[in-house]
Amino acid sequence: MKKYILLVFPLIFYGQRLWVYFRDVFSYLPFIIQILLHLAIILVCMIFLLRRTRLKNVFDWFIGICFSVYFCILYYNTVEFMFFLEDANYSLENLKYIAHTVNLVPIKGIIDVLRYNPYALFQIAGNVIMLTPLAFAMLYFKWAKSVKQAILYSFFCTMGIELVQFLQSILGSVFGIGLGRSSDIDDVILNTIGAIVGVGCYFLWRKIEKLFVQTRKKYTVSV
Repeated sequence: MKKYILLVFPLIFYGQRLWVYFRDVFSYLPFIIQILLHLAIILVCMIFLLRRTRLKNVFDWFIGICFSVYFCILYYNTVEFMFFLEDANYSLENLKYIAHTVNLVPIKGIIDVLRYNPYALFQIAGNVIMLTPLAFAMLYFKWAKSVKQAILYSFFCTMGIELVQFLQSILGSVFGIGLGRSSDIDDVILNTIGAIVGVGCYFLWRKIEKLFVQTRKKYTVSV
């Protein structure tokens, strides 16, 4: 049961935001409800993962803590959707602009970013490493039974993120609420590549761990 202590981190992450809004509950009630909903989603996901997790040593706890913080940040930056109902402005006319928020042509988005954005490499690198910790954690905690499964789960995750962002774009266009999002097949490609990097990091860690254990055994025998 000690492993559920890791739920403290999403509680802190969202609790500090709730504390700000609770100072004026009636004015920010819609925001408070939305934050509680997002917190509930994260807690459900974390509990689902923790049920299948064993924390046997200090390093397991370290990885678990890092993953808890990472998961909150990932959700906050990719899926979380906040809005004021007062800003809602229903209009189907804006649906025609939805096509401009979607890119289904592979590599096109990457080329456009490299051409027009001076900080493109940072953006691309960010997309690559976004799911790297997820793939690593899936193998480390045995949430995935194989490399193929870890990459497949990561692919489904990035597809889910893009789908949610597409739905957010529709809501933003029709009701004029929330932040404008875009859906890009290149994000899926880069995120999946990042998952493969995460798999590589896991096997690198396994080699380092094995080498460390062998070195310690040799030292113990010599002593």
